Amino acid sequence: MPTVAPSAAHPAPAPKVTQRSRPLGPKTRVAVVGTGFIADFHLEILRATDAVEVVAVCDLDLVKAERAARKFGVAKAVKTLRELVDVGVDVAHVLVPPALHVAVTKELLELGIGAFVEKPLALTSREARELGELARAKGVPLAVNHNAVHHPAFAELLARVRAGEIGRVEHVRVCLSVPLRQLDAGDFSHWMFRAPRNIVFEQAPHPYAQLHALIGKVVQAKTSLLGTRELNPGQVFHDRWLVAAQGEKASAEIYLAFGQSFTRSTIEVLGSDGELEADLFHNLIAAEEKTLWLDFWNSFLAGWRRGGDLRRSARRGLWFYLRQTLGLGRREDAFFAGMRGSIQAFHRALRDGARLPATAEDGAEVLEWCETTADGIPAENAGQPKLEVGGAARPGEVVIIGGTGFIGQPTVQRLLDRGFPVTVIVRRTHSLPRTIANAAASGKLRLVLGDLENAASLADAVKGARCVVQLATGNGSSWEAVERAMVQGSRKIAEACAAHGVARYVYVSSSAALYCGADAGAKLDDDVPPDPKPEVRSLYARGKIAAENALMALAKEKQLALVIVRPAVVLGPGSAMQHSGLGLWVRDNHCVGWGRGDTPVPAIWVEDVAEGLARVIAHEGKELDGKALNLAANTGLTAREIVAEFAKASGRKLDFHPRGLAFSQTLEIGKWVVKMAGRRKDAAFPSWRDLKSRELRPTLTSNLARSVLGWKPVEERERFLDVAVRAQKKPSS
Repeated sequence: MPTVAPSAAHPAPAPKVTQRSRPLGPKTRVAVVGTGFIADFHLEILRATDAVEVVAVCDLDLVKAERAARKFGVAKAVKTLRELVDVGVDVAHVLVPPALHVAVTKELLELGIGAFVEKPLALTSREARELGELARAKGVPLAVNHNAVHHPAFAELLARVRAGEIGRVEHVRVCLSVPLRQLDAGDFSHWMFRAPRNIVFEQAPHPYAQLHALIGKVVQAKTSLLGTRELNPGQVFHDRWLVAAQGEKASAEIYLAFGQSFTRSTIEVLGSDGELEADLFHNLIAAEEKTLWLDFWNSFLAGWRRGGDLRRSARRGLWFYLRQTLGLGRREDAFFAGMRGSIQAFHRALRDGARLPATAEDGAEVLEWCETTADGIPAENAGQPKLEVGGAARPGEVVIIGGTGFIGQPTVQRLLDRGFPVTVIVRRTHSLPRTIANAAASGKLRLVLGDLENAASLADAVKGARCVVQLATGNGSSWEAVERAMVQGSRKIAEACAAHGVARYVYVSSSAALYCGADAGAKLDDDVPPDPKPEVRSLYARGKIAAENALMALAKEKQLALVIVRPAVVLGPGSAMQHSGLGLWVRDNHCVGWGRGDTPVPAIWVEDVAEGLARVIAHEGKELDGKALNLAANTGLTAREIVAEFAKASGRKLDFHPRGLAFSQTLEIGKWVVKMAGRRKDAAFPSWRDLKSRELRPTLTSNLARSVLGWKPVEERERFLDVAVRAQKKPSS
């Protein structure tokens, strides 16, 4: 379909534009370049697309490419784009980070390979048009994935606008107010946070592609910044934007808000003779038109018909979900359906020789909307310090893996305060937390580049260390991923420590590794081994259990001084209020308790965990070698009380829902039955043992830390609430 809407009365047909110099075979031979989050969506959809064959997966990290290729049955995994020529690729889906889109796409086009590029096509409209010119010169196709135009609710809205249902389009109002997982987690390393304007190019192409389809190119725009915060030293983030704009065909008002606790994503089109509104988050659509009736009856009909529209949309969504869940229909959730519509429309047009759904020029015009919005906003965070990495280990070095995290930062600070030379292993030097960046810039802290899955980098980092502390846990959505990152990654670190004579290796596990299903009043001491039935526990708990067992075995084999530390429910400024130790957060403001929520939770202040770790590191004796230490405080606070205090401190409406474990298990079994009916291969019978353990009814003692290290956590109720709960407030804007 044309990206710019023609007049409703005279829709223009899409012109035929052939963008390939050589004929396609019986199937379009496709490669996927980049194996990040979005790659799985492309690969799943391509596998179900007619006349398409995925013949290669390409990533500089060949291990990741091979992993994705195995998962989706792709024959070839390669590291370089040039290898795709030998494979005989017609088109590559470019799924690398936005900053690499131009370089990767240009190389593909020069090699004679077409490209279908994730939004944005480039970071400037000029670069997008240059890519378009290169594609035409080479006779190969180039398009951008503006999947939001194919969102089911928007596609229906667009069709009804073009059919003339509301007359002439006069104004469009967009609201995009969404949470950002990375902001909630305190992970500010993503590309969208690296410069103040990047968030527009990361998130706004979705609504702007929709605006472009409705009202064409941007003519002028004025942006007002409504909210700004500093994430890290010199790392500025604008979280709320308001844009007043004039397009070719109508005016527009755009509200963009990122990192919000309530999701609202709508697009409202006001016409000369009616109004259409799509709720993109809930996949609903409603309309209002003028009628011939008196005002009182016209008003009644407006509400009645709007309600009917919403009910029909809601029933349709429920029907699609039930069909998919029961294995009776294909996946129809809005995001996936929009991705499928965009990808399949591109390949259909390519084979038909038709105009591609979102050409390079379309991509350039959408980028002009972004550029106009971000005009005057810096393209870099100039205030961020330039940090050096590497250098020789100093005598008595303490190496921390995961030192930039929630527990890692205060631990690093405690060690620096004690005068220890500290090395923090990081995957990147940009977007570091304030404490880490300042310490590194002052020379107090050594930074070393390394990765849990890169054994060579870990070996280099621990050379010369007195103690290594592993706080980075690794995780995943499958046991294969968890086992690779959490278990094998930990083992590699331990092997490197043993090989280089490290005096002590401290592995930070979790109370989740224990079976906590005993009755209230029971005590779990430090010497309690991990749960002997890991196979029926959650992936996270199972990973921690397996890691503890593997490390204990290796420590005995290699004579490695190993100390395992098991923090309980860690709270404090910077932690998510939605802590899984308090219950199952079905929404970010609705917590279903692991039981009635009236049993004291083994909560602990993050600074007390940091102090415990610092004391373990500083301890000269051998009493802790080969031992596991619990770190938990006895505050007497229940999950229900903690959630209530979080609500008061944050100003949020947080609801705690007590629920008996038997009822929760019944509901979980019901879900399992539905999954089985839908022939879900990943459907595992709900584990009563895991559910029972999550209730955390026993008291976790911390006798070793208290007696050997002299550790005394904050346990007085009001003091704990002040430092660990009430201090948790929403970042100011």
